[in-house]
Amino acid sequence: MEILKKVLQNKRFCITLAIILLSIKLITYYILIDGEIGDFYNLIITFSLFFCLFFGLVLSKLKYKRIIFLILYAGFAILMFADSMYYNYYHQTVSIKQLWQIKNVASVPDSLVATLIPSTIFFIIDIPFIYYLFRKYENSDYTIKSLLTKKISSNIKGMNYLIGVLLLVVVINPLNSVMLTRINSLEFFASHFRDVYLALTENLISEKISAEEILEVVEEINEDEPSSGYLRYHGIGANRNVILVQVEALQNFVIGRDYQGVELTPNLNQLIEENSLYFDQYYSHIGKGNTSDAEFSTLNSLYPVIDREIYTLYKDNTFYGLPWILKEEGYETLAFHGYEGEFWNRKEAYPGQGIDEFYSMEDLDQSDSIGMGISDLSVFNQAVEIMKEKEAPFFSFIVTLTNHHPYILPEELHTVDLLEEHKDTKFGNYLNTVRYTDYAIGEFISKLKSEGLYDNSVIIFYGDHHGLNYGMDDNDIIVSDYLGKTYDYDEMLKVPLIIHIPGSGIRETISTTGGFIDFLPTIANIMNLEIPHPYTLGQDIINESDGIVAFTSYLLEGSFIKNNIILEISREGILEGSRAWNIHTYESIDPLLLEEDYELALTLKKTSEEILEQDLIKDYISNIKNR
Repeated sequence: MEILKKVLQNKRFCITLAIILLSIKLITYYILIDGEIGDFYNLIITFSLFFCLFFGLVLSKLKYKRIIFLILYAGFAILMFADSMYYNYYHQTVSIKQLWQIKNVASVPDSLVATLIPSTIFFIIDIPFIYYLFRKYENSDYTIKSLLTKKISSNIKGMNYLIGVLLLVVVINPLNSVMLTRINSLEFFASHFRDVYLALTENLISEKISAEEILEVVEEINEDEPSSGYLRYHGIGANRNVILVQVEALQNFVIGRDYQGVELTPNLNQLIEENSLYFDQYYSHIGKGNTSDAEFSTLNSLYPVIDREIYTLYKDNTFYGLPWILKEEGYETLAFHGYEGEFWNRKEAYPGQGIDEFYSMEDLDQSDSIGMGISDLSVFNQAVEIMKEKEAPFFSFIVTLTNHHPYILPEELHTVDLLEEHKDTKFGNYLNTVRYTDYAIGEFISKLKSEGLYDNSVIIFYGDHHGLNYGMDDNDIIVSDYLGKTYDYDEMLKVPLIIHIPGSGIRETISTTGGFIDFLPTIANIMNLEIPHPYTLGQDIINESDGIVAFTSYLLEGSFIKNNIILEISREGILEGSRAWNIHTYESIDPLLLEEDYELALTLKKTSEEILEQDLIKDYISNIKNR
């Protein structure tokens, strides 16, 4: 202990160690949010701002400057941790608007722990030492005499004011400088100050679009008629029950594949082989609402927003998606989920979505639970028992749960014998939970048949989002090796859509690019339904050959996939420095050639946001009912 005290009393050693620890901290941060140390000038800017924060408070005459410094320095460390965790999962840093997610993150602690990054320890390891150094030099007279000259200390005070002004200029970026845009996107302080600035001023600086202009855009987007006047499969499922199953984290790459001779999804594969339409170019475009965003877009043909889940942000809006349309046709509407009803605010939001009865964990038998909640097998069995008591036709929406990150499954339920290198990996665990969910789906189909619910139903399965994040757990390497091709965002965001129509004789794979946004128009064609308002942004991908999906998270706004081309927009949100490639040949494409589609992707997202923000469906539906 005496040796440690002597070491800490060495002023030069303390300063040197502080510089080293802060440098390691910042280098770690930029590596975690950018895949590399990043632009050197951003690193220097952040270091300089921490330097000014330290000495600015040391030289200040604030009464509680020691406490202020500790709160600020620890707070910035926590923010860096949050940034790195968010970027690791979403490929974006955290926003002040995501503070709401703390509750939802706390609801899935296993998933949070599984995504922890060991190197984030560098964000906090320096705090006790830096605080000690601050206390040592907080006496301004001693500091000025021993650490700095009076001239330097005076300059630092003036520099802090200058830095404040410069930071404001960087944040506002009045001349739209590309250099300042890059700093705003990557530099720690500038990016978060800009985030706060935009959050506080968005209502003042955002351009409002009139309802008439939005309607014109929507009509222009939807004006293209199918390539022929004849609509394929029109009305083939009319008047049947609709059983819609959103499968947790089901990616398309497992469909039709085996692992060491074991078929991963035998029951889904069997469905695809008979009486089904299988969409193999179907993409997830969720925002920060994850599973709930997939639900919302699927039911309403609108895009989610980046700020938070629709079920909370717009829970008081008027919607008129699939459940409401079916209710108008005399359907009862039900929903099932094996977790708490409050999660993602479903309990409050579902009535506004047109769901009459919602069965959550609190309403179901919880005796058979796996991981986060009630097992898929149990939820399916209980759902069938409830559905068989309903008068046809009914709409039943089931959200599965067992295949949820971090893919925890009791050993006795493992049916995939993993190679040694895949044991205790997310990839290996994922294969086992996928196969369990597929088994539960097989039992579900059998039970529907035995209870007489199968023949008169349209049964649909789709994945809500990816299971194996491209940027985490070496998935890019492991999955690429397994697939024998590059595992990138185009494969990560691809999920299957299977529409099974018993007795139809259909067996077709459709490769038109589509996403959740396209589900409502597609199923409306199959069910012979009219969508009574124009505010849908998808298309019937059975009867279209060209498709585009704009992404919300994981790839930044402006990113899209259209047919065989995917664009990953740059961190600055501009085409310059972006990445584009052909998803089949992996050939790089000049992003500057994709400006028209880039603008369309932005238009789709902006239009959808304005529809939500102005609650335009409410006025339209009210006008219809008052005619």
